[in-house]
Amino acid sequence: MFSNQNFLIISAVIPSFAIAFAGFWLGRLDTRRELNQKSISNLVYYFLVPSLIFSSTHKRAFDPSEFSLLFVSAIAMIALMVPVALLLKRRAGVQRNGFILPLIFMNTGNISLPIALLMFGNEGLSKSIIFHLANIFVLYSAGVFLVSGQTDLKQFLKIPALYAMIAGVAAATLPLPEAVKPALYFAGKLTDILGYGAIPLLIVNLGYSMSDIRLETLKTGIAGGIIRLAGGPMLGFGLVFIWRMTGWTPVDPTLDPLVWLGYRTSEAVIILNASMPGPVMAYLLNLKYDNCPEQAAAMVAVGTLGGIVTIPLVLQLITTLIMKAG
Repeated sequence: MFSNQNFLIISAVIPSFAIAFAGFWLGRLDTRRELNQKSISNLVYYFLVPSLIFSSTHKRAFDPSEFSLLFVSAIAMIALMVPVALLLKRRAGVQRNGFILPLIFMNTGNISLPIALLMFGNEGLSKSIIFHLANIFVLYSAGVFLVSGQTDLKQFLKIPALYAMIAGVAAATLPLPEAVKPALYFAGKLTDILGYGAIPLLIVNLGYSMSDIRLETLKTGIAGGIIRLAGGPMLGFGLVFIWRMTGWTPVDPTLDPLVWLGYRTSEAVIILNASMPGPVMAYLLNLKYDNCPEQAAAMVAVGTLGGIVTIPLVLQLITTLIMKAG
């Protein structure tokens, strides 16, 4: 029989991968590519994800310390993976820098957001969104520079999710006139409804994007996919224990229970996102600039498939070592 803990983990992970699998087969069956994936991506990107972000942030107080912890953790995770990725790149005899993108960046959107919501509730979702924005910020700056030789920070400034986060934080923290509150209530309800559609479409889009990947290209991504899935969690746990040693996420029995839970949820979100496979966006950037697109696609595919096994194991460790710490 499954324990309640195991059942929670399975119920958080299986729906995400089942929906991704459905999206994959939809892509396989749609041999003529009649589904307009660009339109769906734009719907998710410009409306549904910003709605999800506003919906989850305008209801809770903004904590600068929490924001800096998650933002710094995301950047630290990327930086820690760089030497590992460069070593694999050298051993593989690859010259072009696009090879390392699926290794150093994480799929902090399609997979981690729904799992964070199902495992840790709206608190976990809000924290995971902060981590996601930091990951995207570096991807659109340093990541674009790696594959193209030029920075593209203006692309980050065009991300609707950024402005949804700012609006949500402003609504949660600034004193608002009474006349504005009914409009905010309406906006909150509207974004709640739209936000519900973001997560399943994100996952379907991931599966559909992977349906073009061929078996022969998977072989080249095995090493990269394994390193991303094995190295990420180890670095994530190590980073969390460094934050504990420095006092940034203290473990103290005298802490207020809500404060204690807040620290543990932040740690869980850091490790969860560190455990993610490479993002589809890394492959799309490589494809756009013709910089190792086949290797990137293979690493993303292998990592995503392997995540079916590794992510539940990591969640088991999180619930045992992190959420029960004290």
